[in-house]
Amino acid sequence: MKRVILGGAALLTLSACVAAQGDVGSPDPLPPLAAQKDAPRLAMLEHVLDQYFASDIPNPPTVCASWHDGREEEALPPEEEVALISRFPSLAPMTRCTRTANGWRDAETEDAALVFTLHNFTCSSDQSCSAWGGYQSSGDNSMSYLYRGEWDGAEWQFTRDPRIIAE
Repeated sequence: MKRVILGGAALLTLSACVAAQGDVGSPDPLPPLAAQKDAPRLAMLEHVLDQYFASDIPNPPTVCASWHDGREEEALPPEEEVALISRFPSLAPMTRCTRTANGWRDAETEDAALVFTLHNFTCSSDQSCSAWGGYQSSGDNSMSYLYRGEWDGAEWQFTRDPRIIAE
């Protein structure tokens, strides 16, 4: 009996040490993309996604991100998609989201999906940009707002116009 108790105590001590060591090597959070002056479009998309992922949504659908060039959604360049997925682990690669007659679906699960998109992205200067941003989901559900970004000398600051694109 004494052997079992000592063995259990040793196992608990060892697992506590392993758990404590796992915390020591945790990486620091990634810096916000808003700190990159030369990437306002990506920083704006990070801002839009951050607002969504910060909300408390029960049973969230698959979420992907894309650009919209006026014709159709376009996958992000791989390095930009990786930068966003690194910051939002719940974000799926665009290859997971497919358009069907009934809207966006997760290609793996066939469940509904949301695709966050920036479109009509323009910069009037190297310190001021704007775009319509929002999501499209299954059916005809979509919501886009006008976002403006201003470089404040250290990072991009974003504001959202309260009017939606349909107005």
